[in-house]
Amino acid sequence: MDLKITKCDWGMEYLGDLSSRLQAFSDAGYDGIECFFIDLDPSDFKEQVSQLGLELNAGMVAPTVEAFRAELARVLPYNPTIINCHGGRDYYEFDQGKTFFKECIEIAKGETDIEVVHETHRRCALYSPWGTRRYLEAIPDLFICADFSHFTVVSEGNMKLSTAGSPDENGLMALVPDPEKEAMMDIAIERTHHIHARVGDLHRPQCLDPRVGIGLEWTELYEEWWQRILDLRREEGRSFMTVCPEFGPPPYAPADPVTNKAYSDPWDLSLWMMGRFRDRYEV
Repeated sequence: MDLKITKCDWGMEYLGDLSSRLQAFSDAGYDGIECFFIDLDPSDFKEQVSQLGLELNAGMVAPTVEAFRAELARVLPYNPTIINCHGGRDYYEFDQGKTFFKECIEIAKGETDIEVVHETHRRCALYSPWGTRRYLEAIPDLFICADFSHFTVVSEGNMKLSTAGSPDENGLMALVPDPEKEAMMDIAIERTHHIHARVGDLHRPQCLDPRVGIGLEWTELYEEWWQRILDLRREEGRSFMTVCPEFGPPPYAPADPVTNKAYSDPWDLSLWMMGRFRDRYEV
C-alpha cells in the first residue's frame, strides 16, 4: 500500500502565491497538497500539479446538504485524489446529523467515484469521539478523516482512561481504563480512510512540540492509532492511503504572546512528521 503524504496549504501564504507554494511542496518531497481554497482555475491548477508530480486532497466546508452539493461541484473539476469534508454542525441533533450524512453520501455517489470522507473536527458534526461513534454505528458507509487531536481535546484525555472514585487527600482522582473510550477509538480507526497527522494533547489540538518531551509521548500514543489504521487498510487490500501532517500556524500553533511567532515552526513539524511516517510505515 502506497502512502501519499500531502502538505497542508493552511498558513503557507508566506511562501508566495499558490504556484510558488506548489513548487515548494514538490521540492520538499511531498506527494501532493491538501487545500480547501484554490485561487487558480482548474485547468491551470491541474497543469501545474501534473508538471510537479503532485496530487490534490481537496477540502470543503459543508454545514448543510445544500452547501455539500455546491462544494462538491466546486472541487470536482480540480480532479482530487480524495475529498475531505468539514461536515455538519456540532449542535445537530442526532437524527438531523444522520440525515445530513446519508444525503451527502447519496449525492457523492451520484456525482463521482472519488471518495469523500468527513473529518473528525470540532465545530462539525463529528466533533466528539462519542458522537462520531453513534454516527458510524448508524451509517455503515460513512468514512472519516481521522484528526484525533480533536478527540483528545474534547475529551480532555488520552481516550484510554477516565477518572474514578473519590479525590484523595491532594484532591486527585484515580485514572482507570475505560472500555467505552477504547470502543470509540476502535470504530473510528476501522472507518478511517484519510489521516490528519497532527498531534494534540489534553487542552490543545496542536501540542507545543511533538518531537520532544511530553509532546513526543503524545506522538507515540497517536502513532499506535495510526499504525492500526494503516494495518487495517493494508489487510483490506487498499492500494494507497493519504496522510496529511496538518500543523497549523498561530494562533492554532502555540506561540510567543508578544511576537506571535510559533514556538515550533509548522513547516519544520510537517517535514519531521512526513519523514517519521516514511521511516516507520512505508514498506
